[in-house]
Amino acid sequence: MAHHDRTVFIREMTDGTRTLQFEVNEVGDEGWRVRERRDGAVVRQAVYDDWHRVELQVSGFVAEAARLVGEGWRRTS
Repeated sequence: MAHHDRTVFIREMTDGTRTLQFEVNEVGDEGWRVRERRDGAVVRQAVYDDWHRVELQVSGFVAEAARLVGEGWRRTS
């Protein structure tokens, strides 16, 4: 049966020329897909069936976004 991914976390950043996106989607019975994109290209992706591991990834994304803001990047979402 087909299912639709449900976005549970997304953070998009830009420095004016480059973009970065952190995203977590619920992917049915598989669990959650954690993905990082740079300038639209997927540079890292994993599927987890353990929510605790997803929480750790999201914490890392939030910390990375905060670091980037300190370097002049801004959130776009």
